[in-house]
Amino acid sequence: MKSPRLLLAGFTLGLLLVISFALDCRNVMAGGTIDFRNRITGTRVFQLGQDPYHYKWNSNEPPELCDPYNNPALPISKVTVTPTLLMVNLPLAPLAYRGAQFMWLTLQWILLLGTAYIWWKMISPSRKRWLWACAVVGFTFTVAWRHHADRGQAYVLMVFLLSCWFLIIRSEKHKNSVWGGMLVGLLVAVRPPLLLILVPYQALRCRKQLLGSLAGLVLFVGMPMLWNASSWKQYQTGMKTWSQLYRDGNHNPRPPAQAFPAEIEGVPLDVLGHFGNIPFADTSIFALFRSFGINSVPVLPVALLLAGMIALWYWHSKNRSENSLLLGMAAWTFLIDLFLPAYRNSYTDVMILNFVALLILHHRDSLTRMILAAWPLGWMINAMLPGQKWIINLPTMIMIAVAFAALLKSFSSNSPHSAAVEK
Repeated sequence: MKSPRLLLAGFTLGLLLVISFALDCRNVMAGGTIDFRNRITGTRVFQLGQDPYHYKWNSNEPPELCDPYNNPALPISKVTVTPTLLMVNLPLAPLAYRGAQFMWLTLQWILLLGTAYIWWKMISPSRKRWLWACAVVGFTFTVAWRHHADRGQAYVLMVFLLSCWFLIIRSEKHKNSVWGGMLVGLLVAVRPPLLLILVPYQALRCRKQLLGSLAGLVLFVGMPMLWNASSWKQYQTGMKTWSQLYRDGNHNPRPPAQAFPAEIEGVPLDVLGHFGNIPFADTSIFALFRSFGINSVPVLPVALLLAGMIALWYWHSKNRSENSLLLGMAAWTFLIDLFLPAYRNSYTDVMILNFVALLILHHRDSLTRMILAAWPLGWMINAMLPGQKWIINLPTMIMIAVAFAALLKSFSSNSPHSAAVEK
């Protein structure tokens, strides 16, 4: 029989989750979930066999394809996700937009709680489980989660899929299963840079997964081509253009005057174009370059730097324990977005959750305390609505510092003996 203290703790955390979900519902009701809007309109365009990455709506076309933030002054649309991720929205695309909005918000929460449950089952002892539960509930009150839910982002989907893969990897029975490989294929199709992190691990520790990964990649890359045979080429061309515009600092020109319907899919235009008053700031390394007046930094040197750092870490960690490798991989899944030639806003911070779970699971108490210190800062920023970028970025900076600290720890000792000790 559970003690009254545990029952009270469970009730309190459940109540806080309900309150947090209600706050997200309020934000979604007041706005158009603007990033989700371009995914839905992009999916609809994709279904029609057209190019969702360069599509421009005009008044002669159905309002269901209209995204008010699709700037006519740009040669590309606001759709920046892979064709595979566009396909995730296929079941939602036929729905009226208001229904799709709240369906996606609900799915974000299901994915978040699913991730929480997966790690809850893996973490022990009980007090560590409750620390993890508190961490997840606390994260839902940070500016990072509010931003993710309000914009309708999909990073929580990647977090959930990665947590499923970590669950498979930690099982000796299923570690080399074809399903683990298929999951990696899906993750790479959804987020191609994850290839740099997941495949080297497979080559080192579970090569039998590689065939499943190849099959999964062929399946999940090939499926969008059944609707639009040129979809991946369109994606590549669109992202190349977006990268150039972003690195040049020309990614947000003033749009020309454009007439929109007063109401689109039953939603007033001023609501559809509205988003929550939630602080955000770009933390991409390319944004850092621009802040110093350095525009048009080439992608290749930065990509080679990232690939080199990951390769160097793997080489130094090849004799480390499984726990150390998985912890480092979780850190890289969070850090990798810093090096992409695109916005890196606080909604990406949800990618830290698997890393936090592994810190708790492996009793890295000092790093856990450091990273959880970012949560109260996230609460305060959400409440204060500051405009200064350095304040907005403080929680992210703490998480980045802890993630790099965990990676650097791998360099402290690399002998087989130290790996045995870690196990």
